[in-house]
Amino acid sequence: LRFKWSVLVGKEKGSRSLMASAVPNKGGGSKFVVDKCMEFIGENGDSGNKIIVKSDQEPSIKFVIKDLVEERIEGGTVVEESPVQSSGSNGIVEKGVQDVEGKIRSLFLGLEERIGRKLDARERIVAFIPDYATYLLNRLSKGTDGKVAYERMKGKKPTVMGIKFGEQKLLQI
Repeated sequence: LRFKWSVLVGKEKGSRSLMASAVPNKGGGSKFVVDKCMEFIGENGDSGNKIIVKSDQEPSIKFVIKDLVEERIEGGTVVEESPVQSSGSNGIVEKGVQDVEGKIRSLFLGLEERIGRKLDARERIVAFIPDYATYLLNRLSKGTDGKVAYERMKGKKPTVMGIKFGEQKLLQI
């Protein structure tokens, strides 16, 4: 049986930016997970704003949201729960999860091909793939408005180094 990562994925509705991170375990009680969420909220300029957090009613994500609500200023986070087993009401996030999964898969397979061997998901480099996947998606995937999420978020076009994940580069300074 292959080891699998638990990956937390989020999507901000306005900018349509994504976040994804390999997390140590499903559920609450992890400062790392809450810090990742707070970082994402801050990147989108929503640290001091009232936000709505919408999720399915999976028990593990309920714990994460509880921890997030406790971390933010009182009354700063409104929780909305989608009906049980209703992926349609979470369509915007479900599409984001599909995009992230596809990008993770392609980065993982590309890395294996580049190094010429199979990787075990427990190898440390693999834990960075979800973050890098959303880095690329936020800077390269254009929406129907012709803009990428980074552009909607920051108001300027992104610059992206043209290197593959795990590629070696020699920098001369």
